[in-house]
Amino acid sequence: MKLDIAKLTAFLVANSTGTGVLVCPGGGYSHVSIVKEGYTPAAYLNKLGIDAWVLDYTTTSNATAPIYPKPEDEVFAALKKIRHENPKIEKLGIWGFSAGGHLASTTLTNSKAGLDFGILAYPVITLEGNYTHIGSRDNLVGPNATAEELHDLSAQNLVSDTTPPTFLFHTFDDQAVPVQNTLMFAEAMAAHKRKAQVLILPDGPHGLGLALDDPVRSWTSELTRFLTYSI
Repeated sequence: MKLDIAKLTAFLVANSTGTGVLVCPGGGYSHVSIVKEGYTPAAYLNKLGIDAWVLDYTTTSNATAPIYPKPEDEVFAALKKIRHENPKIEKLGIWGFSAGGHLASTTLTNSKAGLDFGILAYPVITLEGNYTHIGSRDNLVGPNATAEELHDLSAQNLVSDTTPPTFLFHTFDDQAVPVQNTLMFAEAMAAHKRKAQVLILPDGPHGLGLALDDPVRSWTSELTRFLTYSI
């Protein structure tokens, strides 16, 4: 598909390290939290010399549920556009928050995406069982999706021996997207002997963003460690 140019916003740095990240904000597939989980993370990446692109993908705010596979198609179109227009990018990763974390995780685990690393912040990983986020699931695939469809769009089932290094962040008492989502993905990574860094803080509400002004819950120092040494 051809990506609507308005959906992808570039944040490029003058002296890039050669690393780039496609950012997918959250919003339960009902909207996109474009500033808190898009533009702010892009600014953080830029300070590290990393180019960033923020994707305003399709949600039920501008389309009728179920919206699958539109967000997935847009991610792949965005990656193609980024690579075409920025041939000097040596490493390309994806960063997703909440429902954007679901979009990022299902892309990250798809070998056709050819990604080098991933960042998943309080992500929706599974569409199966009691630990899913029902709103995200229903907006994406509808309430009547088959068990096979739910299985095939649950990222813990998609991790393989080629899944790239991944950083995962969650809070233990997240009331919207249970921490089990991150634990499922981490367990799958371990089963396939893939590299992962997992940070789970004791408490904090869903949708923290980077929590830059919260000394108790700010987590970018650990993410910076990952981006410096593990990709």
